Amino acid sequence: MLTVSDVKDLLNERDGQDILSLYLNVDNSVRENQANNPAWRIWLKQHLRQFENENDTQNNDQWATIQERAEAFFRDYTPSSKGLVAFFGPDWENIHPLPVPVDNHAAYGKPLVGPLLRALDEYQPYLVVMVDQEEAHFYESYLGAAEFRDSIEIDLDEYDFAEKSGMPPTAARTGGYGGLQVNQRDAFEDMIEEHRMRFYREVAEHTEHIATRDGLHRIIIGGDEKAGNTVRKQLAETAQKQVVDVVSIPRHYSKHEIFKHVQPLALDYEREEESRMVKEVIDSARAGGRAVLGQEAVDHALNMSQVAALLLVWPPADINQANDLAYRALLLNSEIEVVHDKAADKLREAGGGVAAKLYYSV
Repeated sequence: MLTVSDVKDLLNERDGQDILSLYLNVDNSVRENQANNPAWRIWLKQHLRQFENENDTQNNDQWATIQERAEAFFRDYTPSSKGLVAFFGPDWENIHPLPVPVDNHAAYGKPLVGPLLRALDEYQPYLVVMVDQEEAHFYESYLGAAEFRDSIEIDLDEYDFAEKSGMPPTAARTGGYGGLQVNQRDAFEDMIEEHRMRFYREVAEHTEHIATRDGLHRIIIGGDEKAGNTVRKQLAETAQKQVVDVVSIPRHYSKHEIFKHVQPLALDYEREEESRMVKEVIDSARAGGRAVLGQEAVDHALNMSQVAALLLVWPPADINQANDLAYRALLLNSEIEVVHDKAADKLREAGGGVAAKLYYSV
């Protein structure tokens, strides 16, 4: 799973190198990409030629090596994803197919990481738990796709009713016991309910295990809503706070249909979190707390290694300027939050589209 840590590793390992960064919309469902010579190839060829002309003027021999490497890769490349992010150096390449589309971008020199950070921030990983009274399936939704992780089924067959209830085995089959038969039926139903609650607790424990193991901080519980709410109540307090919603999702849905159902919930939650975060930062900055607003103040905070988290709007007014800030923040191991829509509008108005949380007030 591609993470921000992977981006940081790229920067740390290749710090100071001139790098070719490419973002390509290679989605075959786009009509322009269905031609014999798809639109993304035409765009790529034009921009490689542009870089070639610029670097020929500067007698940059390294560019020729990088260009040759990139052209060799794309010569036999067949898209298998919607988006592609590729970084090229003289003797290495770093390729990331993405299941979500990206806008075409190209840069040579300092690596262009802004669009990739935006994709990673927009499509945060979610644990999706599909549960009903009999089984639970666990999926991870990330970067526009849902992947199956595990499943659990209730096992009622392991319980022998006659042994557990202590009742004569013939009592359930004859009418000679009168009220005893009714009591036995009630006892049977109680036993089934007890076993089902044990199943829900097991689902909750497994949910916590997967979330902890895979570093997932957002959970959506789907399937049967009653079963989902019961599982939610069995979660530890920390895990309960990570539950975004409990929703009814038909049991027969494919993983693609599950993703389509939960993605709007996830994006709505992200927008709410962004609005909360932007308000918090603006209020703190205006009160002289641990936050600053605006390009100049953020630039100074980065120079002083004070930035705990960098906030950027998307789309930025200047992608190169935003990329420079993101690049510097990553080298400092600062968090990066990309905000959209109403939250972005508020940040543009208050701080020109950029702000930072600080380790300490200035």
